[in-house]
Amino acid sequence: MFSFEYQSNNYRLLLSSLAQELGVQMQGNTLVYPPHFADGYSTVIELPNGLQAILSDYTLNDHFHLKRNKTTEEFYVLRYEEFRIEDELTLKIDGDVLSTKNEHHAGIFLTSSLFDVAYLGRKGSHNKGINILFDKEWLANHLQITDPEEVLSTYLQLKTASFTMEPIDNEYRRYFTEMMQIEATNPLRMATIQNRIMLLIERFFSRLYERSKSVLTSPKISRYDIHQLMHIEALLTENILNRPPTIDQLAQEAAMSSAKLKKLFKEVYGTSIYAYYQKQRMTVARDLLLSGDYTVKEVGLQIGYSNLSNFAAAFKKEFNLLPSEIRA
Repeated sequence: MFSFEYQSNNYRLLLSSLAQELGVQMQGNTLVYPPHFADGYSTVIELPNGLQAILSDYTLNDHFHLKRNKTTEEFYVLRYEEFRIEDELTLKIDGDVLSTKNEHHAGIFLTSSLFDVAYLGRKGSHNKGINILFDKEWLANHLQITDPEEVLSTYLQLKTASFTMEPIDNEYRRYFTEMMQIEATNPLRMATIQNRIMLLIERFFSRLYERSKSVLTSPKISRYDIHQLMHIEALLTENILNRPPTIDQLAQEAAMSSAKLKKLFKEVYGTSIYAYYQKQRMTVARDLLLSGDYTVKEVGLQIGYSNLSNFAAAFKKEFNLLPSEIRA
Protein backbone atom coordinates (compact mmCIF):
# COMPACT_ATOMS: atom_id res chain seq x y z
CA MET A 1 0.00 0.00 0.00
CA PHE A 2 1.17 3.51 -0.83
CA SER A 3 0.36 6.19 1.79
CA PHE A 4 0.61 9.95 1.42
CA GLU A 5 -0.33 12.74 3.84
CA TYR A 6 -0.44 16.47 3.19
CA GLN A 7 -1.66 19.79 4.59
CA SER A 8 -0.94 22.09 1.67
CA ASN A 9 -3.36 24.56 0.12
CA ASN A 10 -1.20 24.88 -3.00
CA TYR A 11 -1.92 22.19 -5.57
CA ARG A 12 1.32 22.67 -7.48
CA LEU A 13 3.33 22.00 -4.32
CA LEU A 14 1.03 19.10 -3.45
CA LEU A 15 1.60 17.30 -6.76
CA SER A 16 5.34 18.03 -6.61
CA SER A 17 5.52 16.43 -3.15
CA LEU A 18 3.52 13.42 -4.33
CA ALA A 19 5.79 13.05 -7.38
CA GLN A 20 8.84 13.10 -5.11
CA GLU A 21 7.37 10.40 -2.87
CA LEU A 22 6.64 8.27 -5.96
CA GLY A 23 10.15 8.82 -7.32
CA VAL A 24 9.15 10.56 -10.56
CA GLN A 25 9.46 14.02 -12.09
CA MET A 26 6.58 16.37 -12.86
CA GLN A 27 5.95 17.01 -16.56
CA GLY A 28 5.09 20.69 -16.42
CA ASN A 29 1.86 20.89 -14.40
CA THR A 30 1.16 17.17 -14.82
CA LEU A 31 2.07 14.15 -12.72
CA VAL A 32 2.02 10.99 -14.84
CA TYR A 33 1.85 8.16 -12.33
CA PRO A 34 4.52 5.43 -12.42
CA PRO A 35 3.14 2.00 -13.45
CA HIS A 36 3.82 0.40 -10.06
CA PHE A 37 1.36 2.86 -8.51
CA ALA A 38 -1.29 3.70 -11.13
CA ASP A 39 -2.06 4.12 -14.81
CA GLY A 40 -3.09 7.71 -15.44
CA TYR A 41 -2.36 11.24 -14.34
CA SER A 42 -3.23 14.28 -12.24
CA THR A 43 -2.69 17.81 -13.53
CA VAL A 44 -2.90 21.27 -11.97
CA ILE A 45 -5.23 23.75 -13.66
CA GLU A 46 -4.70 27.45 -12.90
CA LEU A 47 -8.01 29.31 -12.80
CA PRO A 48 -8.92 33.01 -12.87
CA ASN A 49 -8.64 35.03 -9.64
CA GLY A 50 -6.00 32.78 -8.12
CA LEU A 51 -8.07 29.58 -7.90
CA GLN A 52 -6.50 26.18 -8.54
CA ALA A 53 -7.84 22.77 -9.49
CA ILE A 54 -6.48 19.25 -9.89
CA LEU A 55 -7.92 17.19 -12.74
CA SER A 56 -7.33 13.43 -12.35
CA ASP A 57 -7.97 10.22 -14.25
CA TYR A 58 -6.22 7.05 -13.06
CA THR A 59 -6.59 3.35 -12.25
CA LEU A 60 -4.77 2.13 -9.14
CA ASN A 61 -2.16 -0.62 -9.43
CA ASP A 62 -1.64 -0.58 -5.67
CA HIS A 63 -3.77 0.18 -2.64
CA PHE A 64 -3.69 3.93 -1.95
CA HIS A 65 -4.21 5.74 1.36
CA LEU A 66 -4.42 9.52 0.98
CA LYS A 67 -4.95 11.85 3.93
CA ARG A 68 -5.37 15.61 4.11
CA ASN A 69 -4.66 16.71 7.66
CA LYS A 70 -6.85 19.45 9.08
CA THR A 71 -5.42 22.92 9.59
CA THR A 72 -6.55 26.14 11.23
CA GLU A 73 -5.95 27.99 7.94
CA GLU A 74 -9.46 28.01 6.48
CA PHE A 75 -9.95 26.95 2.88
CA TYR A 76 -12.42 24.77 1.04
CA VAL A 77 -12.27 22.10 -1.65
CA LEU A 78 -15.12 21.28 -4.00
CA ARG A 79 -14.65 17.67 -5.08
CA TYR A 80 -16.27 16.10 -8.13
CA GLU A 81 -15.46 12.39 -8.15
CA GLU A 82 -16.53 9.33 -10.07
CA PHE A 83 -15.23 6.02 -8.72
CA ARG A 84 -15.37 2.57 -10.20
CA ILE A 85 -14.75 0.63 -7.03
CA GLU A 86 -12.75 -2.57 -6.91
CA ASP A 87 -13.50 -4.42 -3.67
CA GLU A 88 -14.06 -1.42 -1.37
CA LEU A 89 -13.70 2.35 -1.17
CA THR A 90 -13.54 4.19 2.15
CA LEU A 91 -13.86 7.96 2.53
CA LYS A 92 -13.48 9.39 6.02
CA ILE A 93 -14.13 13.00 6.96
CA ASP A 94 -13.50 13.85 10.61
CA GLY A 95 -14.94 10.59 11.88
CA ASP A 96 -17.80 10.38 9.37
CA VAL A 97 -17.18 7.31 7.20
CA LEU A 98 -18.59 6.46 3.78
CA SER A 99 -17.74 2.90 2.76
CA THR A 100 -18.90 1.41 -0.54
CA LYS A 101 -18.16 -1.96 -2.14
CA ASN A 102 -17.95 -3.20 -5.73
CA GLU A 103 -19.97 -0.53 -7.50
CA HIS A 104 -19.80 2.85 -9.17
CA HIS A 105 -19.95 5.86 -6.88
CA ALA A 106 -20.27 9.48 -7.97
CA GLY A 107 -20.82 12.69 -6.07
CA ILE A 108 -19.91 16.33 -5.79
CA PHE A 109 -19.20 17.52 -2.30
CA LEU A 110 -17.55 20.23 -0.27
CA THR A 111 -14.87 19.73 2.36
CA SER A 112 -13.29 22.18 4.75
CA SER A 113 -9.68 22.38 5.88
CA LEU A 114 -11.01 22.37 9.44
CA PHE A 115 -11.59 18.61 9.12
CA ASP A 116 -9.38 15.64 8.28
CA VAL A 117 -10.14 13.94 4.97
CA ALA A 118 -8.89 10.40 4.31
CA TYR A 119 -9.35 8.19 1.26
CA LEU A 120 -8.54 4.49 0.93
CA GLY A 121 -8.79 3.09 -2.59
CA ARG A 122 -8.11 -0.54 -3.46
CA LYS A 123 -5.94 -1.83 -6.29
CA GLY A 124 -7.93 -1.91 -9.53
CA SER A 125 -10.22 0.99 -8.60
CA HIS A 126 -10.64 3.77 -11.15
CA ASN A 127 -10.94 7.40 -10.11
CA LYS A 128 -11.64 10.39 -12.28
CA GLY A 129 -12.55 13.77 -10.93
CA ILE A 130 -11.62 17.32 -10.19
CA ASN A 131 -10.77 19.05 -6.91
CA ILE A 132 -11.18 22.83 -6.82
CA LEU A 133 -9.48 24.90 -4.13
CA PHE A 134 -10.72 28.29 -2.89
CA ASP A 135 -11.06 30.40 0.24
CA LYS A 136 -14.17 31.84 1.87
CA GLU A 137 -13.38 35.36 0.66
CA TRP A 138 -13.61 34.14 -2.94
CA LEU A 139 -17.23 33.15 -2.35
CA ALA A 140 -18.14 36.60 -1.08
CA ASN A 141 -16.26 38.43 -3.83
CA HIS A 142 -17.17 36.33 -6.85
CA LEU A 143 -20.37 34.39 -6.12
CA GLN A 144 -22.32 37.26 -4.54
CA ILE A 145 -22.76 35.44 -1.25
CA THR A 146 -23.19 38.08 1.42
CA ASP A 147 -22.03 35.96 4.34
CA PRO A 148 -20.08 32.90 3.18
CA GLU A 149 -19.61 31.61 6.71
CA GLU A 150 -23.36 31.53 7.27
CA VAL A 151 -24.08 29.92 3.89
CA LEU A 152 -21.51 27.18 4.44
CA SER A 153 -22.55 26.46 7.99
CA THR A 154 -26.23 26.12 7.10
CA TYR A 155 -25.41 23.86 4.18
CA LEU A 156 -23.27 21.74 6.46
CA GLN A 157 -26.28 21.44 8.75
CA LEU A 158 -28.34 20.22 5.80
CA LYS A 159 -25.96 17.32 5.11
CA THR A 160 -23.70 16.59 8.07
CA ALA A 161 -21.57 18.55 10.47
CA SER A 162 -18.43 17.89 8.43
CA PHE A 163 -19.12 17.79 4.70
CA THR A 164 -21.75 18.44 2.07
CA MET A 165 -22.64 16.21 -0.83
CA GLU A 166 -24.89 16.42 -3.85
CA PRO A 167 -25.70 13.72 -6.41
CA ILE A 168 -24.16 14.17 -9.84
CA ASP A 169 -26.79 14.76 -12.49
CA ASN A 170 -26.50 15.02 -16.27
CA GLU A 171 -25.60 18.71 -16.25
CA TYR A 172 -22.65 18.16 -13.89
CA ARG A 173 -21.64 15.15 -15.99
CA ARG A 174 -21.78 17.19 -19.19
CA TYR A 175 -19.42 19.85 -17.80
CA PHE A 176 -16.96 17.21 -16.61
CA THR A 177 -17.13 15.10 -19.78
CA GLU A 178 -16.42 18.15 -21.92
CA MET A 179 -13.29 18.82 -19.83
CA MET A 180 -12.03 15.27 -20.22
CA GLN A 181 -12.78 14.76 -23.89
CA ILE A 182 -11.32 17.91 -25.45
CA GLU A 183 -8.28 17.09 -27.58
CA ALA A 184 -4.84 18.00 -26.21
CA THR A 185 -4.02 19.69 -29.53
CA ASN A 186 -7.08 21.95 -29.44
CA PRO A 187 -5.85 25.56 -29.07
CA LEU A 188 -8.90 26.34 -26.92
CA ARG A 189 -8.38 23.34 -24.63
CA MET A 190 -7.32 25.25 -21.52
CA ALA A 191 -9.90 27.99 -22.01
CA THR A 192 -12.61 25.33 -22.38
CA ILE A 193 -11.50 23.46 -19.26
CA GLN A 194 -11.39 26.68 -17.23
CA ASN A 195 -14.85 27.64 -18.48
CA ARG A 196 -16.40 24.29 -17.58
CA ILE A 197 -14.84 24.36 -14.12
CA MET A 198 -16.30 27.80 -13.48
CA LEU A 199 -19.72 26.63 -14.68
CA LEU A 200 -19.51 23.65 -12.32
CA ILE A 201 -18.59 25.93 -9.40
CA GLU A 202 -21.37 28.38 -10.22
CA ARG A 203 -23.99 25.63 -10.40
CA PHE A 204 -22.99 24.00 -7.13
CA PHE A 205 -22.92 27.19 -5.10
CA SER A 206 -26.06 28.63 -6.64
CA ARG A 207 -27.89 25.48 -5.56
CA LEU A 208 -26.19 25.61 -2.16
CA TYR A 209 -27.35 29.19 -1.66
CA GLU A 210 -30.94 28.40 -2.60
CA ARG A 211 -31.03 25.48 -0.18
CA SER A 212 -29.51 27.51 2.64
CA LYS A 213 -32.53 29.84 2.68
CA SER A 214 -34.83 27.11 3.93
CA VAL A 215 -32.38 24.86 5.74
CA LEU A 216 -33.68 25.71 9.18
CA THR A 217 -37.25 24.70 8.32
CA SER A 218 -36.56 21.76 5.99
CA PRO A 219 -36.13 18.24 7.35
CA LYS A 220 -32.61 16.87 7.11
CA ILE A 221 -32.09 14.37 4.28
CA SER A 222 -30.07 11.40 5.46
CA ARG A 223 -26.93 10.30 3.67
CA TYR A 224 -28.59 6.94 3.00
CA ASP A 225 -31.53 8.65 1.27
CA ILE A 226 -29.10 10.76 -0.80
CA HIS A 227 -27.39 7.56 -1.95
CA GLN A 228 -30.76 6.02 -2.84
CA LEU A 229 -31.76 9.10 -4.84
CA MET A 230 -28.47 8.90 -6.77
CA HIS A 231 -29.38 5.31 -7.64
CA ILE A 232 -32.84 6.38 -8.84
CA GLU A 233 -31.39 9.19 -10.98
CA ALA A 234 -29.03 6.66 -12.59
CA LEU A 235 -31.95 4.32 -13.35
CA LEU A 236 -33.84 7.18 -15.01
CA THR A 237 -30.95 8.25 -17.23
CA GLU A 238 -28.87 5.13 -17.93
CA ASN A 239 -30.92 4.36 -21.06
CA ILE A 240 -33.03 7.39 -21.81
CA LEU A 241 -34.38 5.88 -25.05
CA ASN A 242 -36.25 3.16 -23.13
CA ARG A 243 -39.50 3.63 -21.26
CA PRO A 244 -38.66 4.67 -17.67
CA PRO A 245 -39.66 2.64 -14.61
CA THR A 246 -42.91 3.63 -12.93
CA ILE A 247 -42.92 5.67 -9.71
CA ASP A 248 -43.92 2.55 -7.77
CA GLN A 249 -41.02 0.59 -9.29
CA LEU A 250 -38.59 3.40 -8.48
CA ALA A 251 -39.94 3.65 -4.93
CA GLN A 252 -39.38 -0.08 -4.49
CA GLU A 253 -35.79 0.30 -5.76
CA ALA A 254 -35.25 3.18 -3.34
CA ALA A 255 -36.80 1.28 -0.41
CA MET A 256 -39.10 4.18 0.43
CA SER A 257 -42.71 5.15 -0.16
CA SER A 258 -43.75 6.78 -3.44
CA ALA A 259 -44.69 9.96 -1.59
CA LYS A 260 -41.31 10.17 0.15
CA LEU A 261 -39.43 9.45 -3.08
CA LYS A 262 -41.27 12.18 -4.98
CA LYS A 263 -40.75 14.70 -2.17
CA LEU A 264 -37.04 14.00 -1.67
CA PHE A 265 -36.29 13.78 -5.40
CA LYS A 266 -37.75 17.25 -5.92
CA GLU A 267 -35.78 18.64 -2.96
CA VAL A 268 -32.47 17.27 -4.27
CA TYR A 269 -32.91 17.66 -8.04
CA GLY A 270 -35.17 20.70 -8.02
CA THR A 271 -37.97 19.18 -10.11
CA SER A 272 -40.35 16.23 -10.25
CA ILE A 273 -39.20 12.78 -11.35
CA TYR A 274 -41.16 12.96 -14.61
CA ALA A 275 -40.00 16.51 -15.40
CA TYR A 276 -36.39 15.49 -14.78
CA TYR A 277 -36.72 12.47 -17.05
CA GLN A 278 -38.43 14.57 -19.72
CA LYS A 279 -35.68 17.19 -19.62
CA GLN A 280 -32.99 14.54 -20.12
CA ARG A 281 -35.06 13.00 -22.92
CA MET A 282 -35.32 16.31 -24.76
CA THR A 283 -31.60 16.95 -24.25
CA VAL A 284 -30.84 13.62 -25.96
CA ALA A 285 -33.20 14.58 -28.79
CA ARG A 286 -31.43 17.91 -29.23
CA ASP A 287 -28.01 16.24 -29.33
CA LEU A 288 -29.22 13.73 -31.94
CA LEU A 289 -30.60 16.54 -34.10
CA LEU A 290 -27.42 18.58 -33.77
CA SER A 291 -25.36 15.59 -34.90
CA GLY A 292 -26.96 15.93 -38.33
CA ASP A 293 -27.30 12.16 -38.67
CA TYR A 294 -31.05 11.90 -38.09
CA THR A 295 -34.26 13.48 -39.34
CA VAL A 296 -36.81 14.98 -36.94
CA LYS A 297 -39.04 11.95 -37.49
CA GLU A 298 -36.21 9.51 -36.73
CA VAL A 299 -35.30 11.35 -33.53
CA GLY A 300 -38.91 11.50 -32.38
CA LEU A 301 -39.31 7.78 -32.90
CA GLN A 302 -36.01 7.02 -31.16
CA ILE A 303 -37.05 8.76 -27.97
CA GLY A 304 -40.48 7.16 -27.95
CA TYR A 305 -42.86 9.54 -29.75
CA SER A 306 -45.12 7.94 -32.35
CA ASN A 307 -46.96 11.26 -32.71
CA LEU A 308 -44.54 13.87 -34.08
CA SER A 309 -46.84 16.74 -33.11
CA ASN A 310 -46.52 15.70 -29.48
CA PHE A 311 -42.74 15.48 -29.89
CA ALA A 312 -42.60 18.95 -31.43
CA ALA A 313 -44.73 20.40 -28.62
CA ALA A 314 -42.57 18.80 -25.90
CA PHE A 315 -39.36 19.95 -27.60
CA LYS A 316 -40.62 23.52 -27.98
CA LYS A 317 -41.68 23.59 -24.32
CA GLU A 318 -38.12 22.69 -23.28
CA PHE A 319 -36.05 24.78 -25.72
CA ASN A 320 -38.55 27.32 -27.11
CA LEU A 321 -37.67 26.01 -30.57
CA LEU A 322 -39.28 23.43 -32.82
CA PRO A 323 -37.14 20.39 -33.65
CA SER A 324 -37.04 21.52 -37.27
CA GLU A 325 -35.52 24.85 -36.16
CA ILE A 326 -32.69 23.42 -34.08
CA ARG A 327 -30.19 23.46 -36.97
CA ALA A 328 -31.61 26.51 -38.72
